Amino acid sequence: MRRLAGYAALASCAAAPGLALAPAYAEPVTVAATLSVWAVAGVLVAGLLRRYFPAPAVLLLGLPVAFAGTAVLVAVFPGAATSVWWGTLDAVANSGARILTTALPTTVAADTLALPALAIWLSGVAAALAYHSDHPLAAVTCPLLALVGAAVLNGPEVRHAYLPTALFALAAVLLLALSAGGATGPRAAEVRVATKRAVRAGRLSRALALGCVVAVVATLTTYIGPLALYGSAVSPADLRAVVTPPEEDTSGASPLSYLPEWAAEPGEHLLTVTADEPTDLRWATLSDFDGITWRPESRYRSAAEELPAPETVVPDGPNQEVTVEVDALPGHWLPVVGVPRHVSGASVAYAPESTTLRTADGSAEDAEYTVIGQVPSYEEENLNAAGEPDKEQFERYLRFPEDPPEQITEIAERFSDGTPYQRANRLAGYLRGNYGFDPESSGGHGYANLDTLLVAPGEKGGGGTSEQFASAFALLARASGLPSRVVVGFGPGTAEDDQTYTVRTGDAVAWGEVYLEGVGWAPFDVTPGDPKENGASAVSDAGGGGAADESWDGGSPEEDTDESEASGAFLDVTHAWWTVGWVGTGLLAALVAGALFTTALRAVRRRLRLTAGPPEKRLTGAWWELRDEMRLARAGPLPSDTVADVLARCDELLPPPEGRDRRWTLATTMNAMAFMGPAGAHGERVSADAAHRAVDEVRTYTADLRAAQSHSRRLLWWTDPRPLFWGRR
Repeated sequence: MRRLAGYAALASCAAAPGLALAPAYAEPVTVAATLSVWAVAGVLVAGLLRRYFPAPAVLLLGLPVAFAGTAVLVAVFPGAATSVWWGTLDAVANSGARILTTALPTTVAADTLALPALAIWLSGVAAALAYHSDHPLAAVTCPLLALVGAAVLNGPEVRHAYLPTALFALAAVLLLALSAGGATGPRAAEVRVATKRAVRAGRLSRALALGCVVAVVATLTTYIGPLALYGSAVSPADLRAVVTPPEEDTSGASPLSYLPEWAAEPGEHLLTVTADEPTDLRWATLSDFDGITWRPESRYRSAAEELPAPETVVPDGPNQEVTVEVDALPGHWLPVVGVPRHVSGASVAYAPESTTLRTADGSAEDAEYTVIGQVPSYEEENLNAAGEPDKEQFERYLRFPEDPPEQITEIAERFSDGTPYQRANRLAGYLRGNYGFDPESSGGHGYANLDTLLVAPGEKGGGGTSEQFASAFALLARASGLPSRVVVGFGPGTAEDDQTYTVRTGDAVAWGEVYLEGVGWAPFDVTPGDPKENGASAVSDAGGGGAADESWDGGSPEEDTDESEASGAFLDVTHAWWTVGWVGTGLLAALVAGALFTTALRAVRRRLRLTAGPPEKRLTGAWWELRDEMRLARAGPLPSDTVADVLARCDELLPPPEGRDRRWTLATTMNAMAFMGPAGAHGERVSADAAHRAVDEVRTYTADLRAAQSHSRRLLWWTDPRPLFWGRR
């Protein structure tokens, strides 16, 4: 039973890191079960091999088992490689990089599970070897290092692992308690013959002590710990922010460059959309401009079906589901609805900054997938109240190549008054009201093209496509100090039936977006003509973009309350601390009351032992009082000790004053009472005077014994309840 409990504690310690890491994956239950199996297997394999081989050999012999387990992972959760052999090698070599370059929640695949599985396996094997070598602290330390690694790998985005930490702490307490068997100290060699009652009492006391420790540890790790850490600015470093995913080559055609060709030939089929209602789609976001071309996001992270939250504020809005069948769409970008939150049917990569998707590998042609996205709704009142964001944080969206056309600076200066939204809205209205849409205009959206298109404020401009107008708007916004970017997308297309829409080249459109503090990225329809519901907002009465939709009440600051999310659930911190205070006060009061009650009971029992009853009873009471005091002083007599042995041990524990000899009346009286016949015609076996002297000797000796103890032991001497439960023969 003891060995089984030890293995259970080892397996629990080894499984805790996997349970802490599981919430970072798209399928946390599957990952938790898988990594727990690895932990249990590591402990059992090490325990089995340790019976026949030394520790170094166990580590070496365990490697083929771990490699075979990785191959099983590849077969069950295939990753990038196709064959099991190459997939196993790839998972072992690249697991860490795949985890750190994958967007949260992490995809469940062999190449994202291999590193955690092998680390948990190794910690379980090392813990088992240390435990069998009588090094319990080392056995606990190995899984602890893995648990710390799991917390660091999760980073600040994954919920806190309080419950796995509590599991580890409780298992560690049990493991250390199981390892603490055997007597220690100078009397370890003494043979104690204990009765069954004493054995049961010892087991009960150890179980109660262990239960108290477990209760304290559980309370600290699952309740007090989260409360103490709530609101702390300390959080794990985000390794994913440090490790940059591979950068793609974006020197090819910009998505914005396709618009002139598509505007000239608007009837070419691009994709088919299945949706409950007409839906606008976002295709690509372009944030970097070099004076000639707008470039799309170049760093995407592999993503699971459940996509991570965007990095910036997104207004509330309904979720919408669409199924997209791509026909002849160039590039690898995938059209999505609103801000995508879930995608299925295709392996994708995701850019949280731009909230856009691309295929994990290869082009988007012939791709078929279903995406659920949140369609933001905007209210003009909140747009008007929005402020400017931190310029350092959005420096990328304010970059302005040298030598821009003079018209950009002139137009931006003309509309430099008002709130950020008003300035952006007037810039969009200026482009829509002073220029025309010309599908036959030449392509290009760089400085040279805009120098030809734009005219000085007050003059009537020429015509262009949404390519030029989106580029012009983004640059005008940046010249006004507003973070901006260009978005390319598609309108709803042509309805084929109630839920099927055909999107052609003529449905492609570009618009601009400006970041407003408290609102997020706000779209602006800048193409001349009738306002389009194509992902950009409709034109307000004042001109420009920025739709009013009263379904959103964002923009107003949220009330600061004490209810915040912690450990995956909402926590009323004030109430929780009040609960801790009341419970702590109650426990303290109970401890004080228990100490006073214990002191009173022991004082009453001592008085009854030493003063009540006939001489023989008082002598017996003095004998047991002496033995109890010796046990409290950690020098209790053995069950086999005679009266002479006990009194000799008393003299060793507290020698008599120098030059004096302690004469124990208790020795002669106890022996006389034991070896003389029962009281009868010859009178009492112990005289009242002898009993009185023996009681006085015990009183004097026990008082001196207490005085010789440390201050803390003297303070707690009478509050110790154990003597009330010690058995009597």
